[in-house]
Amino acid sequence: MNNQKITALQMGMLMIMTVGLVNHVTLLPLLLDAAKKDSWISIIFTVPLCILWVTIPFYIMKKTKQTNLVQWLKTSRLNWFKPVFIGIFFLYMTINMFITLREVITWTKITYLPQTPMLLTCSTLLLLCMYAASKGIKAIAIAAGILLPFVWCLGYFVMSSNFQVKRYSLLFPLFTTGSGPILLCMTYVGASMLEIIIVLLFQHHIKEDVKWWHLAVVLFLLGGLTLGPLMGAIAAFGYEAVKLKYPAYEQWRLVQLGAFVSHVDFLSIYQWISGAFIRISLSLYLLIDLLQLQNRKSKMIGYGLFGLAMLFLMVVVKIPEAIYSRLIKDFYLAVFFCILPLSLVLFVLVYVKTKRKGMSS
Repeated sequence: MNNQKITALQMGMLMIMTVGLVNHVTLLPLLLDAAKKDSWISIIFTVPLCILWVTIPFYIMKKTKQTNLVQWLKTSRLNWFKPVFIGIFFLYMTINMFITLREVITWTKITYLPQTPMLLTCSTLLLLCMYAASKGIKAIAIAAGILLPFVWCLGYFVMSSNFQVKRYSLLFPLFTTGSGPILLCMTYVGASMLEIIIVLLFQHHIKEDVKWWHLAVVLFLLGGLTLGPLMGAIAAFGYEAVKLKYPAYEQWRLVQLGAFVSHVDFLSIYQWISGAFIRISLSLYLLIDLLQLQNRKSKMIGYGLFGLAMLFLMVVVKIPEAIYSRLIKDFYLAVFFCILPLSLVLFVLVYVKTKRKGMSS
């Protein structure tokens, strides 16, 4: 596609599909493990702080006039910061892509394709994502816009269908685990919410001015997408929710419509695959865009190398589950304590540079 410009609405849909999968799949077990049934209150504490923080990426977008941020660093004589910026986001996006692939393929093998070789499921999903990424961010955004309404409707369906088995009294009393675990949960939630900073990587592909409230609404909705399944898991399973690897999926297995219809958990496959498809496709596209590969041949080689690297990690390396669980916790802590300072440094650099230009003009 020649015109790779998307609207602010499409940007919001991309971010909801991308971050929403993490909040549903990867984040919930971490929160429950850290603070048990107190984990849900950490989301309520964290979301308002993140909505205040979103002023930083909004300011950066406004002052750089939504131009390519890598190019802006170059033209603003900040070449010393350019490799730092590219290196951090390159590593961040690559690990995120691997985590998404690992989560969805592991869940696929555990739940509905236990006999299918991992090589086949991995390569199929990666090829689809590589094809979508090669078509550009506009194609990915259109796909997100088509998939998201159905994902959202299915989410409300599973939530409302399980009301009769939920006991929301299990959410109380609060603060039984102390303040330390809740603060740890806030760090995990903050790390996932800070992912909205990747909007800076494709701000030059947004054809209209992004407003502060656009980003704030996306963060608010992402908070709800995390809070709902987490409260639902605690209300449905109580303390047993802590032992579940996929609390959001287990709620699907409780759904029963009348006396004759049950086992509708196959509908969750649509949610998982849709979220993983958009997240991996967007990650692939942004990685190639970040490296500023220009011609189609070099881009396709880049997509192929990333695909082979992910396939190698999944099929050949096979990181043990215990080590992977530990790495996930460390990764989200590292993300929080890296992305937050990075956003502040970038804010200061943009502020200083734009102020100097204003004084000289």
